Amino acid sequence: MIFDMKCIGERLKQLRTNAGLSQKNVSDYLQVDQSLVAKYESGTRTISSDMLDALSTLFCCPLQTLLSEKEITESIGFAFRTNNLTQEDFLALSAIHRIVLNQREMDELLEQLT
Repeated sequence: MIFDMKCIGERLKQLRTNAGLSQKNVSDYLQVDQSLVAKYESGTRTISSDMLDALSTLFCCPLQTLLSEKEITESIGFAFRTNNLTQEDFLALSAIHRIVLNQREMDELLEQLT
């Protein structure tokens, strides 16, 4: 399946700004150069599946949210100052977000069974 990198990039930028994060915050979390995040957001660079997974976890959204062309109806915002967060802080947040995403998926599966 072929995805529109420009559309994915726009979605990433929207999620990042909704969360109150800078490109530098995201690049620190991903352990990449800030210019790569800018290229992802502009759609000029293809994003690996590992990076997409890491970004969906950071933004606490299903991977399909990044790949879909549907409007983003909900996104998280960080309820604290984001300018002094370390990579360790982002990893801890991502672990919590992964738990939330897994719980949402389990709830959806349970609803289908009942």
